Amino acid sequence: MRIINCAPIKFFFPTLILLISAFNVQSAIDYPLVEWTVPSAKFADLNLDSQKIADLAQGGQFLIVSYPQDFTSWNARTKKNQDFKNQKVIYAATVIDAPADEIREMVWDMGSQGDYSPLLSKTKNIRTEGNSRIASMNQIIKLTIIKLNSDFVVQIDKLDNGDIGMVLIDEGDVESLYQYWEFFPLDDNKTLTVLSGWQDTDSASFMYKTVLEAEPSIGKVFPVLTMYERLVQFKNEAAKRHPEIAQQVDNKHYDIRSINGYLSDNDGLDLQELKKLTQLGSIQLYQTSRILSYKDELHDIIQVTAIAHVPLAKETIRPLLNDFSSVPEYNDLTRGWLTPKTMGEDWGHLQIGANIGPIFIPVEIYPVLENQNSDKMNFYVSDHSYMSPLFGHIEHIEMPSGSSQNGAVDDGAVENGTIVEWTIGGVIGPDASFIFKMARYLPFHDVLIVAAYAMLCAENMGDWVEQRVAQDVAKLEVQKVADTF
Repeated sequence: MRIINCAPIKFFFPTLILLISAFNVQSAIDYPLVEWTVPSAKFADLNLDSQKIADLAQGGQFLIVSYPQDFTSWNARTKKNQDFKNQKVIYAATVIDAPADEIREMVWDMGSQGDYSPLLSKTKNIRTEGNSRIASMNQIIKLTIIKLNSDFVVQIDKLDNGDIGMVLIDEGDVESLYQYWEFFPLDDNKTLTVLSGWQDTDSASFMYKTVLEAEPSIGKVFPVLTMYERLVQFKNEAAKRHPEIAQQVDNKHYDIRSINGYLSDNDGLDLQELKKLTQLGSIQLYQTSRILSYKDELHDIIQVTAIAHVPLAKETIRPLLNDFSSVPEYNDLTRGWLTPKTMGEDWGHLQIGANIGPIFIPVEIYPVLENQNSDKMNFYVSDHSYMSPLFGHIEHIEMPSGSSQNGAVDDGAVENGTIVEWTIGGVIGPDASFIFKMARYLPFHDVLIVAAYAMLCAENMGDWVEQRVAQDVAKLEVQKVADTF
């Protein structure tokens, strides 16, 4: 069986080759088909319930960054398989309001992929052989005054099970990458669509690596956002084709407090299924957009939620995470926290910043914390913050005591811990520095900053809490021994 790895169609491959001459060369080359297998687990292999995942997403999109794993994948430069160690695979999952077969055809039509991505242009089907297709694409990434231009050639395969895979076979600014599409019909006109993928950034070209490593936290979230945005565009295209069945847009206007989207508000919240998701890696939920009415202006806001399962009681976790002095310890973008008492105001000072190459860019945030001792701590910011309006919350949801893996109740079962969500949403404010305002001209500017921040929370906050509690317990034991003597 011939399988093709889907190269992340939106991953960035800067190149100096002129676009027109590159397409002429591509048309003349007879690219041979390659034999490959999907290097990592498919979503269908992860023991998840597609309907439950759809209910949990509530029209939004889950982004899963897997724990590091070893696998073998095709190398487009050496033209043979290569072993890779400690690699993270990205899974993006959302419900698209269209039949599965229609979405498959949208994916298969490589000549139209530029319609489904703001980064792609002049996509072209070079040739088709049965269920395999060779295609070329040009990707352009504009970073303020820099434009990164990249061509790459991929092979796309339709599989017997209905999935579609894609793999890089020539050109490109990395040597190896793949993408894999899976389609799970929920009914005749709703499909849970999953796009997974990976790229070998260690082999990236000098320019591409420079972009990714300028600020590691931002560089890590870019591949995630390319996957996210791709599914958003497919979802939007399906809505244009089928407005009568498309998800209804929320046109309600929210204020700074009511706009918060809590996990616990989801009537379809299945904590056991959510816990299973967190066991795969770091989890983010990109919520459906909401309209914030603030200072006589309307803002379309996408909230990004970091989700973690912590095997501790919420009473143990809450004092640690609800105290913003802990944020610098698990979020690399945060330098420090000055309390409202220290500031002499009703707001504190969350000192955030990013290094873009040798340049440090501060992002000063002044949050007001509310309900700090509750399971739903909210925050919003003072107007002179670099991002304003900005809001969010931290919610602690204790797993039902005695719940087994299948949701049944076992009175003898041990405590199952707590689901923690760290949610943030907002826009760049008028009082931001000139250089920070330049972020408005970056790709995915509407969600880039909050996505990077939430990604770091998703990756680190659960482990940090466990380690901190273990350290506190150890110190207490030492103190008990000291007191004894």
